Amino acid sequence: MKKFFNMLFSICFSLFIILGIIRFTVGFRQLYYFDINYLDIPKISSLSEDEIKANYDYLIDYNLNIKEEEFKLPTIQFSPQGKIHFEEVRDIFQGINKITLGLLAVCIVGVFIKIKNKQIDFLNKTSKLLLILPIIVLVPMLISFDKTFIIFHKLFFDNDYWIFDPSMDPVINILPQEFFFHAGVMIIILVLIFSLVTRILYKKLNKKYNSRRSIFHRTNYHW
Repeated sequence: MKKFFNMLFSICFSLFIILGIIRFTVGFRQLYYFDINYLDIPKISSLSEDEIKANYDYLIDYNLNIKEEEFKLPTIQFSPQGKIHFEEVRDIFQGINKITLGLLAVCIVGVFIKIKNKQIDFLNKTSKLLLILPIIVLVPMLISFDKTFIIFHKLFFDNDYWIFDPSMDPVINILPQEFFFHAGVMIIILVLIFSLVTRILYKKLNKKYNSRRSIFHRTNYHW
């Protein structure tokens, strides 16, 4: 039973890190700002860079802010179906926010108890879990990002409103698929970094605690 709860906590801790990284990446506007020129979005969309940024910033604020408001892009027209889709996207991100906050509370208490009791194996398990996920996600992305992108939308949406008609929802022109690929790669890289960090932290703490135990045993032996 103890092993089960240890693994369960490691899963919760890993999930908290992953959701936190997703939240961070979505809010990391600099990636999109870089892609504006890198992907030549002004040419694709026939919009100025300032106009592109204004509409993209609105999308991010709309999805991440807790305060609910009516969806209305600053300068780009949208269809009723497009509006529904972005409302559904917002619901997903708000759900992620709530789950992340719940996991934060669990992780704060759990990490405090485990570190206090020198039970650090959860760091080792978390490191392994964070290593497995990128491999699972990266393989299908590299094989066919198009298919992965479609499967992702079919899993999270029960309609086809995510398939935009540029004439009805020109916002799709400022959201090229390559940008989502870059965001996915960023998430994977950050997850791998956290996997490495938790592994290093585990090794250092394990070495520290083992050293203390060794000193304690030698002291008792001399007595």
